[in-house]
Formats: sequence, C-alpha cells, structure tokens
Amino acid sequence: MRRIVTRTESRERGAAGVMVAVMMLVLIGAGAMAVDVGQIYAERAQLQNAADAGALAGADLCSESGGCTQANANAVAASLANSNSNDGKSTVESVDLSVAGQVTVTTSTKDGTTNAGFLTKMFANVLNSPPAKVGATATAKWLYPTKGVSILPLTFAPCEFQDDGMPHKILVQGGARDCNGLNPSNQIIPGGFAWLMPDGNTGCTVTATVDQWSYTSSGASVPTGCLDLFNPALNPSLANSTVAIPVYKYTCNGMSTATFGTCSGSNVQYFIEKWAGFDLQAWNLSGQAKYDPTNIFSGSEKGLYGTFKGFAADPSLFTGGSTTQNGNVTILGLTK
Repeated sequence: MRRIVTRTESRERGAAGVMVAVMMLVLIGAGAMAVDVGQIYAERAQLQNAADAGALAGADLCSESGGCTQANANAVAASLANSNSNDGKSTVESVDLSVAGQVTVTTSTKDGTTNAGFLTKMFANVLNSPPAKVGATATAKWLYPTKGVSILPLTFAPCEFQDDGMPHKILVQGGARDCNGLNPSNQIIPGGFAWLMPDGNTGCTVTATVDQWSYTSSGASVPTGCLDLFNPALNPSLANSTVAIPVYKYTCNGMSTATFGTCSGSNVQYFIEKWAGFDLQAWNLSGQAKYDPTNIFSGSEKGLYGTFKGFAADPSLFTGGSTTQNGNVTILGLTK
C-alpha cells in the first residue's frame, strides 16, 4: 500500500532541523557572551587594583615636599599600575592633580602580548561584536594636620564634652574622678596636668596641631604667662565667648620610656586629635583667674563651665580665625 503524503506535511518536513540550528546559534551566542562578560569583569578588577595602587602611590609621593610633579606622579602611577596587573601591563590614561590634596588615576586595558588597547580573543568576535575597552578610576586623598593657636592653654579628653546642648563643668582639679575613670584630680595624668606649655615657655600663646604631641605645663596651676588671660578685669571679652580647645586622643603615660622618658612633670605630653568648640560662661582656676558670677563652682573645684558646640579638625570653624599648616601629612586613603 502506498502512503499518501499531504501538502501540509510536505511543507513542515525539516522544520525541527531549522529550529535546532537557530537555537544552537542562540546558545553559542549566549555562551560566548557569558565568557566575554566574565573576561571583562576580571579585567575590570585588575584595572581597579592598578588604579587604586597608582592613586595611593601618587598620594604618598605628593604628600612629600617637592616630589609632586606631573612627571613623577605619572611615573609612579604607571609603575604601580603595571605591577598590580596580572599580565604586568596596563595603560594609565591620566593622573589628575588638579584638585588640592588628592590624586585621581584612570587606567584602561592593555593586552600583555600585543599591547592592544582592547580585549582580544573574545568569543563574541564570531558574532561581529566590536572590541571591548575596559577602564577604572581611583582617587586617593591626603591632608595636612590643622595647626592653630589655642585661646585657652588647656586640653581635655573627648569624653569631657557632653553633647546635649546644656552647659556643664569640665574640671581640671577637685571633685570626683574624671570621665576616664582615673585620678581624683580629674586628669588622666596624676596632678591635674591639663595645661599645655606656652610656646617658648613664656607668654600665653599655645600652638597645638592635630596628629602631633603637645607638651604640658607641669602642675595644676595656671601657667604664669596666662594669668592675665583669665583675669576678667584685664580680659572681660573672654566671658561668654566661643573658644576652640585642643582635644587629646592619648597621652605619653604608658608609652615607651625610650621615646618620652618619665611621663611626669615637664615630660608629660598629649597627642592632639581634634578641636572642641566651647561657649565659655564661667571659670574658676586660681587667684584672679576666676569668673563665676553665679557661683557654679564649689569647694576645691577648678575648671571651666560652658556649652559644647561640636568637634572639628579646624579650630577656625569655632573662632572665625585663620589656621596654618605644616609639613606633616596624613594619608586618608582611597575615597572612590
């Protein structure tokens, strides 16, 4: 018996083969895309490492006096960028020094074999896709610690400043233990060493710098050259003014004796961390160095009374004055 083939069946013969061929193209394309995307991400990670290393090296170079030329920054960024690439090669597109205190490095693809500026041997080339150029950017910052003249030659721990908008006493002597839970004299160093040494050991000009050590004036008494500063008859403008007070992070107490010797007397030092703004309303220190119209202080209490305004690295934010900078730097690291 002969099989009769209808017209419809003849039109559908071979359709499955066509569909398989089409699906194979789709699957191959998808696979090629997956491999290529993985290659792009791997290249991007290497270039980001290269940009990060170049930016940090540039920041380290530029934080040193006299070393931050465009040529030097380009050279150190290129060297670090290449050494942080798997194939030892990358392109440093730019080293931007236009913003003070920061360096931005941009890197892009460089084939380790052909030196081409794009990724080669990509599967998607069979689909006539264009070559891929990958890049990355990193920015590193540094700063110069802020140096300013302290109106009050005193320093306190950050825990002494209560941020509740209410006035409080900060004691240098007398009363209970200080906020560090240490000495009854209300200072981390026995004897009430809250006074900073005036510049040149005379007068009452005290220069304090963030991220540096400051010597103290031994004992709990007002340094001789600062008595007039706290005498309301001679300096009435101090009352109800906003002052910037140096805030310490730690002291030489417990540090290496090879570095500091004995941490007592004139050898006591405080490591200044930041500045505190303080609305000064009353004080009781010694003799004529007293302004306490409402009798805030009692008994043997010696200290300041006022309202905390906030912390800052720059004392001029509270006093409205100017600050200077020195050559010591802090590398902040990568910012993006």
